[in-house]
Amino acid sequence: MAWNRNRRRSSSGSWAVLAQNPALVIFFLIALILLVIGRGQEALFDDARGAANDVSSVFMEVLSVPASEVNRWIAGLGSLFSTYDENQKLRQENAKLRAAQSELAELQRKVQRYEGLLKIPTDAPVTAVAARVIADTKGPFVRTVLINAGRAQDVLKGQAVVDDRGLLGRVIATGNRSSRVLLVTDLNSRIPVLIEGVNLKAILVGDNSQRPVLEYLPSGSRIVAGARVVTTSDGAAFPPGIAVGIVGKGETSPRVKLFTNEGRADFVRILKYRAPVDVDEAPSGTEPADKGDGKAKPASSQPAGTLPQTNAVYAQPGRPPAL
Repeated sequence: MAWNRNRRRSSSGSWAVLAQNPALVIFFLIALILLVIGRGQEALFDDARGAANDVSSVFMEVLSVPASEVNRWIAGLGSLFSTYDENQKLRQENAKLRAAQSELAELQRKVQRYEGLLKIPTDAPVTAVAARVIADTKGPFVRTVLINAGRAQDVLKGQAVVDDRGLLGRVIATGNRSSRVLLVTDLNSRIPVLIEGVNLKAILVGDNSQRPVLEYLPSGSRIVAGARVVTTSDGAAFPPGIAVGIVGKGETSPRVKLFTNEGRADFVRILKYRAPVDVDEAPSGTEPADKGDGKAKPASSQPAGTLPQTNAVYAQPGRPPAL
């Protein structure tokens, strides 16, 4: 009897907690209703997120000005101690770049000449919109940044976002004056890439670490450490050839060391790219080759009763056949 009484008390105590906290039950029901509505009306929630981003972007932009100034001042103070060494390194790099610039100009002229001879079609033009990062969201499950450009600047969902070093991410939500960018390191990021040198295509998958993973590689493929990784136009989402990173060394699973650093991203560019799709029209006045009437068609267009023309050479009497 004592055991049953204690059990009855514990069960009644759980219901008593819910009865004494009706706000907890109400919040749970509201969250459940919003979850169901969000699954059915995704566009409605996208508009609400865009409006919320517009409102928060005003405050974030105001708060980001003193924060960026403080960071710039701290960075400038630390660079005073290494100015001389950096100056010497920059002089050496400048000399190397001047030598490489002439070689690059000659290679560009050769490529243009070869493209003209082969009549290679030019790539689709890519324009860009400049924006500034005004806030970032980092956590164990999400890695995004907020930029101060939106639908007013013709920014669309899915467009690629780059900085001065390479690919940073893609737009996932747009407001009127702001947009949210999903970084390549986020768990939900999937980007088609190409490994240069071996010409292997793969998918760059983010896992919330600083080095995303290369997946869906062909079986038995061999990748050279340090190979450059760029984007491809598969899926018509990203322009081809955007620098992403290099293949890391000494890794059991192939990972990519990114060129970009999301913590240092300040000014970015949103790339407006649309892959060209050509659809040829059927020539007018022509009929399809096969109408599907089930009738057999003659093998040639020669009149009936005539011998088919051949390229055979017949020998004359007393002479060997001509070869």
